[in-house]
Amino acid sequence: MTLFRCTILCLAFAATSAQAEVVEHRGVAFHVYRLDPAKERLELHLSDKKGEPNTFLKLAEKVKGQNRELKFAMNSGIFEKTHRPSGLHIAEGKTITKLNTKDFVKEHEGQFTPNFFLKPNGVFYLFSDGTAGVSETGVYSNLKLDPILATQSGPLLVNHGVIHPVFGKDSTSKKYRNGVGVTGNGMVILVCSVLDPELGLTNFQTFAELFRDKLKCPDALYLDGVISDIYIKGETQLRERNWFAGILAITEPAP
Repeated sequence: MTLFRCTILCLAFAATSAQAEVVEHRGVAFHVYRLDPAKERLELHLSDKKGEPNTFLKLAEKVKGQNRELKFAMNSGIFEKTHRPSGLHIAEGKTITKLNTKDFVKEHEGQFTPNFFLKPNGVFYLFSDGTAGVSETGVYSNLKLDPILATQSGPLLVNHGVIHPVFGKDSTSKKYRNGVGVTGNGMVILVCSVLDPELGLTNFQTFAELFRDKLKCPDALYLDGVISDIYIKGETQLRERNWFAGILAITEPAP
């Protein structure tokens, strides 16, 4: 890492609060937002028009019309070309897309298994009382839960303290990534790579270790990869870097 990049990272550490900060793990930098569901309300948004992409700027305009402004935004689970979620999507207690329990069937030897189907995959969910969790898809299905918010994706990064078995420390597949975890005391940890090729590219193993070992999340879910983005008021830019389906958001009253 160049001296210039190191200086920028050090300034980022100094500028952030306890709630939002830049955290380094194994030489990779990540934006981390710690959400206490008892104090802040997490929402999950799709585009108002079916089939159209959702963006941070579009969502900012939407909440502005409700006399609110974005405090935080990050893309949620993996989605299809139709800009609809690949798996479970529950917002305001309403199920938009159902739980996806399918297995990926390879059409030929050596075919790549999409991340969503890299089992075990899982669901991040939130109840009206602020209780949050991350569960393996099959477990979630059997529990018959009724959350107000849920997003399904894959693979699970950490499941009851165990890192996904297919990850490897020597993996050369390094990309921007984002995910969500829940600590033992119920804090929701929202994470996205710092979007700088010299700072933020990571493999799955390092990303999973960040949640388990540094952020103390016994359960964590990968949300998406290369397209990932995050907005934290006062910390990152509000921009239209990519198109999404679901966006996890926190708002506050407009001034």
